[in-house]
Amino acid sequence: MLPYQPRLASQGTLSGILVLALLSQGCIDGPFFQLKKLNPYIQNQWKQDREKVVVFSERIEELRLLRTQFATMEPQEQNDWISKLGQMLKSETSPEIRRETVLTLDPVKQNPQALEILTPLANDKNEKVRMALVSTLRNTQAESSTNTLIAMASSDPSNNVKLSATRALGSHNSDAIKPFLGAKLEDRNIAMRFQASQALGELTGKRYGGDIDAWRQYLAGQDVPEPELSLAETLESMLLLR
Repeated sequence: MLPYQPRLASQGTLSGILVLALLSQGCIDGPFFQLKKLNPYIQNQWKQDREKVVVFSERIEELRLLRTQFATMEPQEQNDWISKLGQMLKSETSPEIRRETVLTLDPVKQNPQALEILTPLANDKNEKVRMALVSTLRNTQAESSTNTLIAMASSDPSNNVKLSATRALGSHNSDAIKPFLGAKLEDRNIAMRFQASQALGELTGKRYGGDIDAWRQYLAGQDVPEPELSLAETLESMLLLR
């Protein structure tokens, strides 16, 4: 669990602590009265399993609460919490907690200290953790974020992560992005070619959509006319400009 801080106290956390207290005192009967008839080993095992569930739910709740409070903290307090989360990740065995920690760091992802903690998670064994990392790094412009996404789009063992990382690169303004996405247009995977085209659309503002040939010509320096906007697209553009 995260180190105790008064400001992070919540009703859910107090409820979890109360359940643990009742368990330790043997005060829970109700539908569980039959446990008294079980042998001590089974009673103890049930108690241990129940405590694990309560502790896990409390940790998730604390992380989510911390995420909402980052914006109200002074820089030094933010750094202190970032450091605590980094230390926690070094020994954390639960993929769900690691994933939740990545999401918790999202509000402070521009902080260099947070990025130092986040980028190594590109090598996390769990796909959900890496997917959360892609989402967090998408809107950061730091060179380390860009390089991490390029690496994940190139060699991650999960095709889902590769596709998501490729699409996320459309938000990064770097000289290395266009040629990288251009190479992805030649990928044998049609889904990868599509994600590369979508990323290029976000990066350049061009409206070639999924027209791979048009993107190839554009990246080769040719003057490629953009398709005319449909009526629906024209109206949408007008609304966005208002």
